[in-house]
Parts: sequence; C-alpha cells; structure tokens
Amino acid sequence: MELIDQLTTEHKTLLKLAHEKKQILIQNDMPRLSQIVKEEAVYLKKIVQLEERRMTHMGEVTMSEWLQAHPEDVTSMRRLLETMGQLKKANDLNAELLTQSLDYLNWHLQLLIPEADDFTYGQSALDRAHFNRNA
Repeated sequence: MELIDQLTTEHKTLLKLAHEKKQILIQNDMPRLSQIVKEEAVYLKKIVQLEERRMTHMGEVTMSEWLQAHPEDVTSMRRLLETMGQLKKANDLNAELLTQSLDYLNWHLQLLIPEADDFTYGQSALDRAHFNRNA
C-alpha cells in the first residue's frame, strides 16, 4: 500500500533526525537542537495527515484484518513497524541524554548558587551571629 510506504518514509526521516539529535545533545549544540525540533514538527504533521488518510482508506477494518485480505502489504507494514521500533529506541535514548544533561546542569547550579541565607541580613543571619557570640 502506497500510504504505508509514505508513512515509512516519513518515519525514516524522523529516525535520521533522531540520530542527528543524539550527536547534537552530546555536543550541546542548542541552536541546532532547536532547528531539529522545528523540523520534527513538520514531519509529525505529515505523519498525522497520512495516518488520517490511511484510516479513511481502510475504514473500520483493523490492520490484522487488512493484512489478511491484502497479503501483499505485509512487507510494507513490517518495514514501517521496524522503523517505528528503531525510532522509539532512538527517542528513548535521546530522552535519557536530555535527562542526564538536565541533572548535570542542576548539579552545577547547586554548586554555583550559594544558599540564600549567605546573601541576606535577615533574622536567621542575626540568630547565627547571636548564637556564635554566646557559645
């Protein structure tokens, strides 16, 4: 089915972007990451449109029922599912890289930003000074 092949093509494009995104996350190239996110949105919109066309074309028939009636589409569907599986793995890895990057940034911020009490002359600072004098 041509729609399945088109869906596979769009998913493969997203997969290429996901692999590029991995390298960009490792290199910490935020301007390029922003561009990729915008590019992904375009391909996702195309995928949604193709999926709507596929649903209209197939009607109420499930994929399994369709493939039983159209065995010539099995190979196309298998390629789509394989590509989607690879895309999921790549996206999971990128999500993990983003999480690690955020954790690293938070750790650095904690090191660089001292406690708020160190910069204020509020009651807590006076209490410590009073406590130290009486000790």
